[in-house]
Amino acid sequence: MLDVYRSMMIYDWKYPGEYYCGISRVAFINVEFIDILLKYVPEEKWREVGRKAGEAAKVSMEATLNIEVTNREKWPEVFKRLRVQGFGDFYLKDKFIIVRTPFISNPEVWGGFLESLLGVRLEARTLTPPLIFEIAG
Repeated sequence: MLDVYRSMMIYDWKYPGEYYCGISRVAFINVEFIDILLKYVPEEKWREVGRKAGEAAKVSMEATLNIEVTNREKWPEVFKRLRVQGFGDFYLKDKFIIVRTPFISNPEVWGGFLESLLGVRLEARTLTPPLIFEIAG
């Protein structure tokens, strides 16, 4: 947790209540709020919602970190940024991506998010956290 606070720079606070991480405005919200929003998204749209969010994260990270997030060698930097922003703890083990303590527990949303962000195809291996995704291509 100290890593999160250490990475928050005072000059990133633009106005009272507005914090920016690179080009993205960061909001501190509770997990229940996200769960309520997702309950009103039809199940067949969950993966697409994740893909759209992943694309936004990709643009933000590439502009902010100046890295190609689809480059597997850069994934530790991408995972660190996701952890700092409160998304959860991410680990790469062989051909698996493990998401511990995700702020969204929906594997379909995460699958779409990570596929779009990292430019890979994933197959969910678990339905509850910790979420495990196998890299399929």
